[in-house]
Amino acid sequence: MAKKLFSSSRLFVTRRQLFEDNLAYEGKQGTILKVDSNREWFVTLADHKIEDFKEFGGAMVILFQKKASTSIARMRLVIDPKKSELFIGDFESDVENKGYGFILLRNVIELAETIGLKRIKGNLSAVDSEHFDKLYYLYSKYGFKVNISGESGTILLNLHSSS
Repeated sequence: MAKKLFSSSRLFVTRRQLFEDNLAYEGKQGTILKVDSNREWFVTLADHKIEDFKEFGGAMVILFQKKASTSIARMRLVIDPKKSELFIGDFESDVENKGYGFILLRNVIELAETIGLKRIKGNLSAVDSEHFDKLYYLYSKYGFKVNISGESGTILLNLHSSS
């Protein structure tokens, strides 16, 4: 029995260490935006520091990770500093109905407000048309204007920092 307790205890330490190792690695490569108080997940601006993202724009990836070495939700972002806009190019998740999309989107909105952007825009693709109801709920909960027409749509959020 003592052997079994040691084994599960070691597993906990290994998982905890993997999380801490991932967090340290991503922090060196990019910017950690949020860490769950229970250390279950973190959100990172992958491979970029906020200063570079704000100044130069371009395609970025936000990763949402949970104790494993792979991301479970991703959002591709493009910033246009001249227009003061953030464009959501792609949003995908390997796990559904766990609230990860809400966490990720909330952090993207906070990021856009932090760097002083005026709005967040995006398109809904025909590829996602089977999930438009979920996407509508997700985006409208955070105040986005969601316009769906047939198999495509748009999203728009004017940020308070622009007032």
